[in-house]
Amino acid sequence: MILITGSNTLQGRELVKKLIKKGEKVRCYDYYIPEELPDGVEFIEGNLFNLKQMRKACKGVETIIHLLDKQRHKRTGRGKMKKINIKGTLNLLFCARRAKVKRFIFQSTFAVYGRTKSFPIKENDIKKPFTPYGKDKLKAEILCEEFCKKNEIEYSIVRPALIAGPATNNPAILITLYMAMAMGDDNVMYLSGDGDTHFQLISPEDTAEAFYKVYKAGEQADGLIFNAGSDNVPTQMEQIVKLKEKKQLDFSIKHITPSKALFYSILFKPSKVNYFTRDHIYYLFNSMYLDCQTLKEVTGWTPKKDNIEVLSETIDWYRGKID
Repeated sequence: MILITGSNTLQGRELVKKLIKKGEKVRCYDYYIPEELPDGVEFIEGNLFNLKQMRKACKGVETIIHLLDKQRHKRTGRGKMKKINIKGTLNLLFCARRAKVKRFIFQSTFAVYGRTKSFPIKENDIKKPFTPYGKDKLKAEILCEEFCKKNEIEYSIVRPALIAGPATNNPAILITLYMAMAMGDDNVMYLSGDGDTHFQLISPEDTAEAFYKVYKAGEQADGLIFNAGSDNVPTQMEQIVKLKEKKQLDFSIKHITPSKALFYSILFKPSKVNYFTRDHIYYLFNSMYLDCQTLKEVTGWTPKKDNIEVLSETIDWYRGKID
């Protein structure tokens, strides 16, 4: 039995479908029961602080894939976000130990690396997270490693690039597409500097395949950390030019400086809009390109979609929603 926490997320839904297709027995744990649930999947409602429900969810489970977290704090507050990401993960680990769960696979993030000049980024490179989410996830990683080693639980950590695709709820992706597709008043695509930065994406399907491959690797993946991201990452300018031509988008490109972005972030902060936040400024002005060789060598995983394919599919989905 595999327990997936955060099964209602974009990557969670895709992972559930992947595991069911592969014949695995799956139990889901999240805040609410979705309208559509694959046949044969057991669902338990709860959060990371409801110990009774978590113990119930962990009973009879061999492997936990922990996806449930909080990426932004606009609505819940920074304190609650931190509590969910760190304390919530520890609560789940205690429940896993009590239920004698054998394996714990933790979803981290590319954001643990922060701003770096080392590319592509390897798993053992220096980590200086810049965003609240990245800071929380790095602390949770350390917590998982220490707890699992102490209690002899096999563990693996997966650090995906920015996950994007149809049905995404990432505000930076959605608002950028909104502007690029002539939905906004200005019809502008913002571009950092000269557009020479690289920012790697990964599709939900490739992310799900990465988790599945890590799960199937068994003891070979024990104690290892894996980067996961698309291949052939273009510069931001190359990406915009290709998308504009491929999807016939009509927008102007506005080059923006870090100081102007900072001004906008201060200006927009009282309105609580999800644009020019610290996370989005990080996305605009920093390169992020992960070295995924460890995942490929240990598990045989290979991403099937690159940045252009991921964004093209997202644009098609977004157009369908607007129409």
